[in-house]
Amino acid sequence: MADTLPPLDDADVRRWRACVRRFWLHRHAGASATAAATTEPADSDVVQGPALPVALRASFPAGVTLSASQTQVDWTRAVERTHIALAQATPEAEGWALFGACLSSDDGARAWIDLITRGAHGWRLFKLRYATVGTEADVDAVALWAHVAARCGLRVQSVGLLLVDTGFIYPGHGCYAGLLREVDLGPTLGSRPVGTWLAAMQACARGAAPPVPPGAPCTQPHPCEQLPHCALPQASVRRTDARARLEVVGREMASQLRAAGHADLHSVPLEALPDARLRRATRAVQQDAPVLEPEAAAVLRALPYPRHFLRFETIGFAVPVWAGTRPYQVLPFQWSCDTVAAAGQPPQPLGFLAGPTGDPGRAFAQSLLQALGAEGAILAYNAGFERNRLRELAAQFEDMGPALLALAERIVDLFQIARAHYYHPAMAGSWSAKSVFAAIAPDLGAERFDCEGQGTPLEAFARSLQPGLPAAELQRLRAALHAHGQRQTAALRRLVALFEHRRESANPP
Repeated sequence: MADTLPPLDDADVRRWRACVRRFWLHRHAGASATAAATTEPADSDVVQGPALPVALRASFPAGVTLSASQTQVDWTRAVERTHIALAQATPEAEGWALFGACLSSDDGARAWIDLITRGAHGWRLFKLRYATVGTEADVDAVALWAHVAARCGLRVQSVGLLLVDTGFIYPGHGCYAGLLREVDLGPTLGSRPVGTWLAAMQACARGAAPPVPPGAPCTQPHPCEQLPHCALPQASVRRTDARARLEVVGREMASQLRAAGHADLHSVPLEALPDARLRRATRAVQQDAPVLEPEAAAVLRALPYPRHFLRFETIGFAVPVWAGTRPYQVLPFQWSCDTVAAAGQPPQPLGFLAGPTGDPGRAFAQSLLQALGAEGAILAYNAGFERNRLRELAAQFEDMGPALLALAERIVDLFQIARAHYYHPAMAGSWSAKSVFAAIAPDLGAERFDCEGQGTPLEAFARSLQPGLPAAELQRLRAALHAHGQRQTAALRRLVALFEHRRESANPP
């Protein structure tokens, strides 16, 4: 009987569709027996923004939210409240919606539905995603929700996704009507035989542990949470030093080297590599020491003073908070700079961090122009990012346009210099600022963001914009952002000093 097993939800469907062994291991760990229905991982690359509740309320002013259920008792109560709310909804209730509806079906499934609204001919079910497109897992989830709703006797008129419309421009004053667009998934549900899936999943859960299916995504895009319990044969897991893996020289070259019998870079002859950059990286790995070619010093010593070591931080809210901006628009909110007036002089730290109110674009640009002046080299890492932000600001603020474009022309890209003349084994094939900073200045900690409860500068800044935030919390977040910027510019100075063969001093604590 289906009811002898804990109910299946869309997270179970996602696991089962990815790997039946992953699904079986999760079910036999007992996690499903007491936990509420789970949802997909959040879009980690999107900062939803502090205006999210306002935006939802603007689209559904009469919306009702059910609290998340954490235990089986909570779940049972949430199902009861869902049926009561649906029974009380009237066709005349404009802007009505039920968020977090909970339903259980008689065939062993349950659904925690993001959003239900009334239509002219039945109920409309939506999955809410702060993204521009949906995924196959989204379609699977909605198909399960529609199945459960139908088994509960609800007349389902339509099912779909609510996605962010990138053409929306926020006019301000909390007017978010038009931010979300509907995508009808009805035509795709025929390819999702949910009833058959549920029967197969229940049979799988009752049976013995299935083998790992060919092509199972054990580590992509992230390591499976069941990997430690999967008991994969040791031969299937290649254990090698990440710093010496063949992919350091690129995937295509790695395939050729692997076909030639090499397991890692330690056995690769330098003459087998086609260019100087790959030979430099391999030589660094084989001698377990960084390689720096003398040409880097000549390039940097030719740069004029004053020297400005510059880093930007930007954010792109799914739900825009500043009038005149669009969803996901890349908006600079912080710049950090160390200015060194002459060789041997101590750095002068400067910076800007947007406040909790108002679009910071103009203040960002004005303060930057004042700090950088009209002379000297501006040193940045992967500087196309800073150049593009300056060009965008120049287009936005025509009165400052020529001066901002002049700043962009003065930028020197340390990434290009490093890539042409340097490699450290600790970089493990990555040329990101985080990897390079961790390799050349591990004592600075410039590669990490130190702020309890906030994983990135973007999350900290988004948190700082929350209305009603206590003053002490706001001060803590802003202090962490300032300190992070100072560590980043200190790492840029350390990189240049390394390349010029001199000692760098006056780093931040």
